[in-house]
Amino acid sequence: MLNRACLATFLLTMMLTGLSCQQRSGDMPMKPGPGLSVFGGHGEFDYRQGAVSSDLQWLITAPSYNMAADGTAASVDDRLTLAVQSPSRATWLLATRLTGRDALGLSERIGAALAGWASVPCLPTEPFPMSLEITLPKVRESAPGSWGRIELDAGSAAWWSVLAHPGGDLARPSIRLGVMTDGSSDVPVAVVTMDLVTAAAMRHRLAGLASTVALGAEHAVPEDHSSNTPGWTTLFDGSSLEHFRGFRKQTMPAGWEIVDGFLTRTGPGGDIITRAQYDNFEFELQWRVQPGGNSGIFFNVTEDNDHVWQTGPEMQILDDELHPDGQNVLTSAGANYALHPARENLVRPAGEWNTARILVCENQVTQWLNGVEVVTYTLGSSQWNQLVAASKFNAMPDYGRRVAGHIALQDHGDVVAFRNIRVRDLGPSSSSLRSN
Repeated sequence: MLNRACLATFLLTMMLTGLSCQQRSGDMPMKPGPGLSVFGGHGEFDYRQGAVSSDLQWLITAPSYNMAADGTAASVDDRLTLAVQSPSRATWLLATRLTGRDALGLSERIGAALAGWASVPCLPTEPFPMSLEITLPKVRESAPGSWGRIELDAGSAAWWSVLAHPGGDLARPSIRLGVMTDGSSDVPVAVVTMDLVTAAAMRHRLAGLASTVALGAEHAVPEDHSSNTPGWTTLFDGSSLEHFRGFRKQTMPAGWEIVDGFLTRTGPGGDIITRAQYDNFEFELQWRVQPGGNSGIFFNVTEDNDHVWQTGPEMQILDDELHPDGQNVLTSAGANYALHPARENLVRPAGEWNTARILVCENQVTQWLNGVEVVTYTLGSSQWNQLVAASKFNAMPDYGRRVAGHIALQDHGDVVAFRNIRVRDLGPSSSSLRSN
């Protein structure tokens, strides 16, 4: 028999480890534990309110006598135990059982989610505490005021899905896992949020222990979002202008309309800006202009001045062939207008779609046109300051100095259309103002 003191000490102190002090009696009758067990608790850990803590750890053990892991006496199980515990409070909060197939599948889905994050630029690396939210809506209804250990779907399967990132600010890159059970529909009964380092360690441990247990029966796992590239927010989907307004206005000006699913400047209306402001971000869209047309994409725009170009640097939008500015690499399509030249022969003829991408990571700015990097520069650097001082922007003290601001699309008097507009908020910058 397993020494209880040994198991209790292990459960309270080890993270992502296997059971090392167990002995299994050959004549012990098999008594499978429940697929999911939850500690109801009280106060901070009351399952009726959802449980969140700041010192949580994953516990992954090989098959064992799981008295302390699921609350049932003399329980023997041939599956892995995957649990969330709170060492400082001397308790686990949730425990699930996984077959080898379950463990491998979850490890693969976490790996796909990590690969998605690997493509995101400018991510902070600081870890943050793991959190757990327990919902259990059915238990709330059937057992109001209950306290203590609760077992759901005893003997049945519990599985984990990788949930889609909610988008928005990516200052805390994370992976969210939701635990599902038979009959739980598409609503997880618990959600764990963890940083990428914790997720990678968990994935490695799951893969290592999967072969130590039976493969188990295959069951359908609902489609998850582990392969989605996280953090993108669609600003224009062809049908709504809710994410935009006029510069220094609260509504969209009449000169901007949705035409054939494209955001189009059809008449005088002035520049438009995103309602939200961004610090570090990644921005993409597609644009096309009329023959000889001119427009631009500005960022870090504030409304303290009369024009967007008094604060925000501009990625030029232009028909290089017919517009005079196209004859100068400093003002041609893709350039950081009047300061940094663009690579030549990348823009497509008027009426055809071009893809623009802007990445701002702290002071570093990179611009792409049609998939090719065309400009890179550092705001506030000595080179930047010299170029600004020698340009028409030298009389604008706020030009390129704001860390955060709106993204603006210019009304330059020509017909220009945009589609597939999206942004990825990469979190706050480390300073409130660019260096001189």
